[in-house]
Amino acid sequence: MLNTLIRWSLQRRGLVLGLAALLVVASALRIPRMPVEVFPELNAPTVTIMTEAPGYAPEEVERTVTFQIETALNGIAGLRRLRSSSALGLSIVWAEFDFGADIYRNRQLVGERLARLEGVLPANVQPPGMTPVASIAGEIMLLGLTSPKGTVPSLELRRIAEFDLRPRLLATTGVAQVTALGGELPEFQVRVRPDTLLRYGLSLAQVAKAAEDAHAPVGAGYLPDVGGRELPLRPDTRVRGPEDIASTVVGQWNGTPVTLGQVADIGIGGAPRRGSGSADGQPAVILTVQRNPKANTLELTSRIDEVLSDFEKTIPEGVVLQRSIFRQADFIGVAIDNVLESLRDAAIFVVIILFLFLLNFRTTLITLTALPLSLGAALLALDAWGATVNVMTLGGIAVAVGSLVDDAIVDVENVFRRLRLNATLPEDQRRTTLQVIYEASVEVRQAILLATAVIILVFVPLFFLGGIEGRFFRPLGAAYVIGLAASLIVAMTVTPVLCYYLLRNAPAVKIGREGWVVRVLKARYASALGRALRARSLVLAGSGALLVAAVLLSATYGSSFIPEFNEGSITLFVNAPPGTSLPESDRIARQLELQAGRIPGVAAVTRRTGRAEQDEHVEPVSSSEMEIRLKADADLKTVRHDLTELLAAAPGVTTQLGGPIAHRLSHILSGTPAAIAIKVFGDDLEELRAIARQVEKALEPLPGVRDLVANREMLADTVPIRFDNDKLAHYGLTPADAAAQLETAFLGRTVGVVNRGASRLDIVLRLAREERQSLDDVRSFLLQAPSGAIVRVRDVASVIEEQSSSLVTRENVRRKAVISCNVAEGHNLGDLVEEIRARVDPVIASYPGTYVEYGGQFEAQEEASRRILLASLAVLAVIAIILYSAFRSARPVLLILLNLPLALVGGVVALFLADSPDILRNVAALFGTGTYVAPVVSISALVGFIGLAGVACRNGLLLISHYYHLMEEEGVAKADAVMQGARERLVPILMTALTSALALVPLVLAKGEIGSELQHPIAVVILGGLVSSTFLNLFVVPIAFDLFGGGPRKNRDDTIDNLEATPAQP
Repeated sequence: MLNTLIRWSLQRRGLVLGLAALLVVASALRIPRMPVEVFPELNAPTVTIMTEAPGYAPEEVERTVTFQIETALNGIAGLRRLRSSSALGLSIVWAEFDFGADIYRNRQLVGERLARLEGVLPANVQPPGMTPVASIAGEIMLLGLTSPKGTVPSLELRRIAEFDLRPRLLATTGVAQVTALGGELPEFQVRVRPDTLLRYGLSLAQVAKAAEDAHAPVGAGYLPDVGGRELPLRPDTRVRGPEDIASTVVGQWNGTPVTLGQVADIGIGGAPRRGSGSADGQPAVILTVQRNPKANTLELTSRIDEVLSDFEKTIPEGVVLQRSIFRQADFIGVAIDNVLESLRDAAIFVVIILFLFLLNFRTTLITLTALPLSLGAALLALDAWGATVNVMTLGGIAVAVGSLVDDAIVDVENVFRRLRLNATLPEDQRRTTLQVIYEASVEVRQAILLATAVIILVFVPLFFLGGIEGRFFRPLGAAYVIGLAASLIVAMTVTPVLCYYLLRNAPAVKIGREGWVVRVLKARYASALGRALRARSLVLAGSGALLVAAVLLSATYGSSFIPEFNEGSITLFVNAPPGTSLPESDRIARQLELQAGRIPGVAAVTRRTGRAEQDEHVEPVSSSEMEIRLKADADLKTVRHDLTELLAAAPGVTTQLGGPIAHRLSHILSGTPAAIAIKVFGDDLEELRAIARQVEKALEPLPGVRDLVANREMLADTVPIRFDNDKLAHYGLTPADAAAQLETAFLGRTVGVVNRGASRLDIVLRLAREERQSLDDVRSFLLQAPSGAIVRVRDVASVIEEQSSSLVTRENVRRKAVISCNVAEGHNLGDLVEEIRARVDPVIASYPGTYVEYGGQFEAQEEASRRILLASLAVLAVIAIILYSAFRSARPVLLILLNLPLALVGGVVALFLADSPDILRNVAALFGTGTYVAPVVSISALVGFIGLAGVACRNGLLLISHYYHLMEEEGVAKADAVMQGARERLVPILMTALTSALALVPLVLAKGEIGSELQHPIAVVILGGLVSSTFLNLFVVPIAFDLFGGGPRKNRDDTIDNLEATPAQP
């Protein structure tokens, strides 16, 4: 079939070049329009259900709301994990489905289950609602509204953000959700004075009814025929200002009407806050913008910027819009530019190597043609597949760019060599140029096909990865495999045609000799190989010793999930003690914010404390999150070190440091912002808290533990009000009546909604602020029975302080306590988790009925490593079968696979050199002197070893297949074939190895650059492995073939070379 393809291409040369030109044009038109993202879509399809239960304590929310929702959702097809959090007045349930599931179908299924809860939940609990289709991984922008001079009050700032800017953003195509935090949400407030109510003999229920009637838009019908006209009647009952509410009659006293303004203070004020915002130490309203899945972040950001530019033209004087707090588009732009620069530099290295070896512009041009054609075909195929241009797809292409010309190199080099040989023959013995090109291409097509097939196969394990790791690395594998397959087709079609047009009359062909670089290399190689063959025992023993040393060295390595990202910013989480009030939490966080802003290298600090309305984060008011944006020239490690020292001096708070994207990935993996999540499951909350305290105490001394947090489910002070039912009955009250009056008085009751232009303001009734400041205010509150009887709360209930859970978390309908931590610098995830297990497992064993799971990045890393190992073993078996079917002998298969351990040596050493903070000290530490910092094998490094296996096998296959070609087709004796074959394959082996290796140098040198974090370990491993496997392949494989290779195969009727007839002419 391949012979037919080569023959067809040479016979239809114009058509082939026309199709190639069409591919280039299509690529140039389409690729710039492909959607660009920082990463592939990472979040599993998740449906978030939020339920407001005003006034309910966390345990009551769990029993009354969360448990009912979880029960209703259990058993839905495809449900992967069910998580929930029950906080003060709020229940959030996350239903996570399998990757690839249809999120809209899942929402429909969830909606059907939620419909069953109608009538099950208490009347004062709002119906469960699903949040928009978005995720924390889709947070693309943070915006801030501030008044630097303080001329605009926080009430007005929030009004502008909530009712002006937010609707504009939500109207932008691609925006899923916009949440505002900070400032004061304006509302009409009816602040009742209890003593005045008592004096007028009125009840809170009467006030509520009057406030509701103050704003009751109704229609009065119409007059059907007034002078031939139909006239609608429009009673004006809408509230325009506080005076309209104040003038509403609430009752009579001594025959005189009593208005709301006489019993309550009426005005526009800020709603009770559950969160606050700040930018650079100034009060601010922070808006979080989330995109829809599959929305193009760069295009959406551009549309949002247009909206913001229009908005800035209308904002009042004294208000400043801050756009640069966090912009995912900036990270995308820098990351993509860095990868493109590496890609450009890699292409330059390829050009240099090609010209250096071939010393001919024509052969260099022919070989380079494979690069744009393969890249264009790969990106167009990815576009058709629905993939985006991101650092993973570009990373796959950047890693493959050197290999994309390998097939063309082998073909061009062989054609060039055969044309030169043909030119040296007497004129009557020369074959036509077309004939030579065809036969030269056919000669190497088996080696090219098998080598490419092996490389493609070794990347197959990436397609077996699931979860987040699969979302990361499958696009990289797809880009690499598609590009390599495209390069094979180009080498079989376009390359021979270009050879015909550009080399048939080339002066270099008629010279009949190779360039000086090649001649020098071959001469010195032949001499070195001769010495190696004579000292074969020493060479094999030395290679074996290197392999053993590499295996022993790799045993000292640690493991991790993915490398740490450099995002140009830092996310800091600050948790005050549970139960801390919002003003106190705001004060603590503001002090840290101001101090962090003075650290050298910090450009800006933005803070969010507590939780915004409709936010999916169940954050108490004691929790703060800061986005610390760094200057362009800032050193990330130095800033983190300074921050760590600052936080160490902050007593009474727990902190965690991370990056915006990194902590969002951790949230997706485990629901916590840390790399390691220790999840302890049980039924008794007190027991879970006791376990969490013991685990925290056990882990604190571990040197590798950083940002240890175990207090999210701790106790907080609460005020239970326990009614005496008999006493309530004596006054004609029920517990529900009494609780409803307390809810109205202290929480507030919304009795109407007023539309004022674009603003929607609630009318809320509650006690005046000074009447709800202390426990005595609660105890002295007057309850009024339907009969008119009045009694104080303290006379019918006990009101005391006690502690209860501040947060109740569950997973798969079991309560859990979560202890989270990050990995300290100089330590690695795998080793740290083993140490944690050794300390945590005995604690859990002492509590029957409880169990522990280790989640977060470790869970993903462990699962990914297991899948890669199993799939790699299966693929290795498939490769061995394919090679055996081609060679019909086990000896060449084993000799080709010999390159795998040879490549391992370089990969292991390269990782040691790249990951050691001080190479000499780390080498000394291996021999017992000093502290050893273990290099880390991440999933990226494992992917590098996978790619290395295929590239290394290519060189062995080129050499072994040529040995058999010389012995079987040209009748060369085995001893001569070893030397002749090695010399003739030296150039293609060195060219393919050097182009593949040097193309990776830009990625290796890009360590720490934004966007190169995941590709760097891959490049390091492949580069190091190529160096060792190429060097050893040129000496060890010839020696091994001379010893164990055997002679010509006797029966070759069913080998690939004889599956189809090879005619003399194309």
